[in-house]
Amino acid sequence: MGLIAVIIIFICLCSDHLVTANMSAMNMELKTKSVFSIKAGFYFAGFNALFFTAGYLFSIVFFRPYFVNANNWIAFAFILLLGIKCMLETIEKSPSFKETEVDDGKKMVRVSALAAAPFFLIGYALELMEKGWFPQIIFLLVISFAMTVLGFHLGTKTSRTIRSKKTELVAGLILIVMAIRLIVV
Repeated sequence: MGLIAVIIIFICLCSDHLVTANMSAMNMELKTKSVFSIKAGFYFAGFNALFFTAGYLFSIVFFRPYFVNANNWIAFAFILLLGIKCMLETIEKSPSFKETEVDDGKKMVRVSALAAAPFFLIGYALELMEKGWFPQIIFLLVISFAMTVLGFHLGTKTSRTIRSKKTELVAGLILIVMAIRLIVV
């Protein structure tokens, strides 16, 4: 798996941030939305980096010697399950923030942690496949922040539809294709 494939996986997984931000923006005034988009972008990027690093270190410390021969199969399973999860999320309600919840730090931490959980598996899988930590973490931070801010600016109070739900479905399909590619190629 090359760097381009890793970036595509990050973009697909960050589509969840896009949906959360888009739905939140539909509940906020323009002034609040602009400031909160930056705050949410930092929270999502930070938690993604934290969970990615934790998964990476978990693999190094505990399981690397046992699963090194099955690295493609483990990455296949993780990415396939995350693709299915993305597709299933299109039919359920994603978390969002209202104007009154902008200063609710507990909810922000909870939502950020739940959205970042898949990056634990990706960090684990990338370490098993002997990919470096440093270039991937920079791309993850930039993509997470950008997708969150983009989601906030796509949504307005007058929006009646959530534009980013289709993006989540496409992201799930792409992840499934990426998973299959791991065991076929």
